[in-house]
Order: sequence, then C-alpha cells, then structure tokens
Amino acid sequence: MTNSTYIITPKQQRYLSLLQQATTEQVSIVQIAKQHNIDPSLLYAARKSLRQKGILPSESQPLASKFQSVAMPRSSSQHIELKTQLSNGQPVWLSVPVAQLALALKALSA
Repeated sequence: MTNSTYIITPKQQRYLSLLQQATTEQVSIVQIAKQHNIDPSLLYAARKSLRQKGILPSESQPLASKFQSVAMPRSSSQHIELKTQLSNGQPVWLSVPVAQLALALKALSA
C-alpha cells in the first residue's frame, strides 16, 4: 500500500519490498533480513519510517486478524493449549488456565 504523494529513496523502496515480502510470505522481519543478509534493525527502522510517512499502515491500523473465535470450556480449572510464533520466528507452546487466557494473550501481543 504505497502512497504516491511521498517520494522514497531506492534503499527505502528495497526495504519496503522486503517488508511486503515478509507479510506476503507470513515470515518475520528477522527471517527476511537473514535471507537477504541485512541487519534486522535496518528493516525495523525502515518500517517505522515508512509508517510515519503513511506508506505502510501504522500499528494503530492493524491488518485483518487471523484469530478465530472458539467455544471456551465451561470449567475454569481446564487449560487451553496455545501454540503461536513470536515475531522473531521463535515458536511458543503454552498450557494456559482458561481464567488466565486473556492475560496470556495480552502478554504475547506486547
């Protein structure tokens, strides 16, 4: 989603392309950076700059959620098995008590 009112440098265009590739391939910025032998901090800085210019959506304009509603167990003593992947590509498996699920999801999204 580029905004034609802004001119970006060739380097910013390259970083934009890599950031879009990460989104399309559903991989982390760290993974894309490693694939292209780039310091991940450069892509994170480029993402921030491109968001500030309005070329990329800001964090307050999230993309469509990939979460799906599920029926929760009635007993609060039961646990939910939660499998996810952090933004750095690290997989995480958790067994969370039903009563603590909202807190665990909030901590993971921080």
